[in-house]
Amino acid sequence: MVMPFSKRDRYGYAEIVYAYEAPQTIGLLAKRTKIDSDLLLPIPENSKYSLPQWAAYARYFTAWDNWRIAHRCWSTQMEDQDPGDHLVFGWGGGVVLAELQLAKRAGFRVAMTAGSDARLAELGRLGITGVDRRLFPHLTNDPDNPPSDPASVASYRTSEKEFLRTINALSGGAGVAIFVDNMGAPLYKATVKAMARQGVITTVGWKQGMRTYNLRASECINRHLHVNTHVWRYDDCATIRDQQEQTAWIPSIDPAGIYDFDDVERLAEDYSKGRVESYFPLYRVNKA
Repeated sequence: MVMPFSKRDRYGYAEIVYAYEAPQTIGLLAKRTKIDSDLLLPIPENSKYSLPQWAAYARYFTAWDNWRIAHRCWSTQMEDQDPGDHLVFGWGGGVVLAELQLAKRAGFRVAMTAGSDARLAELGRLGITGVDRRLFPHLTNDPDNPPSDPASVASYRTSEKEFLRTINALSGGAGVAIFVDNMGAPLYKATVKAMARQGVITTVGWKQGMRTYNLRASECINRHLHVNTHVWRYDDCATIRDQQEQTAWIPSIDPAGIYDFDDVERLAEDYSKGRVESYFPLYRVNKA
């Protein structure tokens, strides 16, 4: 497994990510490449799990690190609380799915959004409450260009009201204790409104927008903590891998959903158009 550490700080955390933002590195859309040996982490010998299952490791490694920090931050203010009385919620995605599995194991109530019947069924199979995002289709809100016409404003308010009603029901009226928000700007207004007091907004991505806005007085009064992480710590690589192997914290992968190397372009198109049901879309370089 390729560890994405092109440059690390003195504590081992990633500063620049291999093949993403690091100069003079290349991605993995090639059948042959060269990679520094210290970036290769072996799969456990005689692993109980398949290569396609391990191929989703990056989402899980990222989730492990983000959840570790977010959970500890929440606990600093709520150390005497029973997690079973509190809700961890996330906008849909593979990293969020992995984090919510950890949150569930820690005893929290867990729920996340999904936009298809297949994904809602998958969440149910994993013991995660699925929230159909089609129930609030107009929830996105561009903070730099908010809607001004009455119809758009009304549509947003209707969706926001339904979303907050759902959160209220799932949390017993308390709001979200830990909100995993890897979407960013267009959904951030709804994220903040859904938060519980002493809640944590945790972020390890910015899929739909990097710039978010806070009313700092409200965040202070509500004692909200904001966690921002990136990748994970190099020295934790083997630890996370071993936890996956030992605790079955690893995805199920349908072999029929794996794309061949020559179909990568089709995979990108299917993903962009929402035709990929898996939270972990994969392609194989070599035939098994």
